Amino acid sequence: MQNQTIDHHLQEALAHLEQAINLSIHTVMENQASSKEIGSKWEQFLGEFYGMVKDKGKKTRINLLSWISFAKIR
Repeated sequence: MQNQTIDHHLQEALAHLEQAINLSIHTVMENQASSKEIGSKWEQFLGEFYGMVKDKGKKTRINLLSWISFAKIR
């Protein structure tokens, strides 16, 4: 049951990320000057995500990133 919940949330996250990617691309295609602003938004998001993973890891002493084989990511 717990894995289904994790799968569900990850699938929703991917769907939202795909929408954000599509909107980012569309925005920059319409206005090249917005690329710096859009890039900043992505930097902030990725920084917050990475910080969240690190913070939770420190609090729980569980390193989520150690479970991931980055070599398998294409």
